[in-house]
Amino acid sequence: SQSARDILQQIPADSVKRIELLDGASQDIPGLTGQIINVVFSAVDLSGSWDYAARFEEGTDPQVLEGGFVLSGSRGDLGFSLAIRNGQFTFTEDGTETFRDGNGTLIENRLEEIDFKQIQPNGRLNLTWTPTTGRLAGHVGNLNLSAFDLNRDVSISEDFTAVTPAGETGTSLADRTRDDRGYEASADYAVPFGKGQLKLIGLFNTRDSYNETVFTETLAGQPTSTATFTSDEQTDEIIGRAEYQFKAGDAHDIQISGEYAFNELDATVGFEDDATAFSETDTRVQENRYDARLTDSWLINPSLSLQTSVGAEFSRLQVVVPESEAREFFRPKGFVAISYQQSRLWAMRGRLERGVGQLNFGDFISSRSLVDDRVNSGNDRIKPDQFWELSAELERTDDKLISGTLRPFIRFIEDPIDQVQFEDGSEGPGNLDSALLYGLELNGTLLMEQFGIPGMRVEFDGEIFDSEINDPLSGTIRQINGIREWEYDVEVRYDIPQSDFALTAEIENQRETKVFRFDEIRDAFVRRPFLSLGVIHKDFFGLQLEVTASNLLDNVITRDRTVFDGPDLRLGDPGRFERFERRRGRRLSFEISGTF
Repeated sequence: SQSARDILQQIPADSVKRIELLDGASQDIPGLTGQIINVVFSAVDLSGSWDYAARFEEGTDPQVLEGGFVLSGSRGDLGFSLAIRNGQFTFTEDGTETFRDGNGTLIENRLEEIDFKQIQPNGRLNLTWTPTTGRLAGHVGNLNLSAFDLNRDVSISEDFTAVTPAGETGTSLADRTRDDRGYEASADYAVPFGKGQLKLIGLFNTRDSYNETVFTETLAGQPTSTATFTSDEQTDEIIGRAEYQFKAGDAHDIQISGEYAFNELDATVGFEDDATAFSETDTRVQENRYDARLTDSWLINPSLSLQTSVGAEFSRLQVVVPESEAREFFRPKGFVAISYQQSRLWAMRGRLERGVGQLNFGDFISSRSLVDDRVNSGNDRIKPDQFWELSAELERTDDKLISGTLRPFIRFIEDPIDQVQFEDGSEGPGNLDSALLYGLELNGTLLMEQFGIPGMRVEFDGEIFDSEINDPLSGTIRQINGIREWEYDVEVRYDIPQSDFALTAEIENQRETKVFRFDEIRDAFVRRPFLSLGVIHKDFFGLQLEVTASNLLDNVITRDRTVFDGPDLRLGDPGRFERFERRRGRRLSFEISGTF
């Protein structure tokens, strides 16, 4: 469950000996391709780091409970890292919403306010055992433990006023609460075996999530109505894996791997309103999955390497409650990847992959949006998608001017998951025949010293995607529902020479594709990009202090919703147009950090 950022935060900066920029395909790690970073550091007896952040936003309660620490060290052959953190995030959004009839005539005005509060304490412990002498020299063991507790409260209040008799006047309030807690334990043990190394890996993960939404509405001249939706979900995952890696001659690294995974979801969904007594539906889904793979990493010469991997996945999927017939899937998978280091500056890579997607067990259970009055039915016949993906990569590595990677790709998807309609007229997630996804990814770093500004660098990331899928209602080609269409993020940092100060700036935005249901179309977007400016003091009484002002362009989040009420659904005339525009306040953040 740890990210790369989590792991890097456990390494004291003053213990780092060097940072190596490497080509993943040239290493003896099967399946690793592309540019990688190898951080080489020496363990110390005891060290640590800490940080604390406070954030203040217009119209929002102060956010003053975020911070944590990491303590790392070693004693003999045993190394450890302990991290404790409390995460907090709060914001408010307010704005207006308009309802128009199918002819575009304004029928109702609304004022909205959204209050979001989330707090998440978490902790993790990592132990590493690396004996260097005796008969166990060369063995490596790791134990990782982590836990978290998340609490989220969201309220959406509305005051609405009729403009014409077709509109309504009144108030509404939706209170949403979510309580999650989870634990994870994993371990691996690597031992020299025969001509290579055998590694055994085990993982157990469990998560319990309780969600409740209470929606109350009072229309002019009518009594208050109430609806409640609850879901209680328990998910468990168990993984056992074995990897055997050895060299075949001087140029080949071979890995043989086998894996077993067990996944289970046990969910209870409840609903009641003024006209319906409280009722619950239980669902339990189980998956047994087996995976085997053979991977060869071939270093043809110092500039050219080739990786090939062949394998297959077998899974058995069953809805146990309510009981249904188990389904079995056998899916081949693998890839071929080639890497060529053309010069010190330029490298080229290509990859062809056959992959299998993983199901979201939440698609098996029904869900409701009480605010939008929409039901998403669960689907007990859904299956994982499969795909062929072809990609290329051009990389430039230059420590004096510009470095970066350009990656075009195309993915051919079988059994894609999108919105479908069931026999009873309801709708929810399901499989369609095929889909196409293609795009371009770009990232890079520009060093400004050559332009007379030493200490300044510009980092940029950008993505642009397009997709095609056959709409199950109209039969026409459209984009895949609700996936990223484009994104960009540009960061500038200027470390002022011969000073302890640095200046930062960041601008970012993204756009997602429309979401098509059978009786509505939703389109959400951000009108202006997010802009932030900051200053860093790198020696503030021996600490680092960072002050950042965010959302300086006064962002507005917009959603257009077109609702179709007629029997022809989305093929007929629109019945109502909705648009909300919500503003989130500007934010000032303070973060202080240090080491010990």
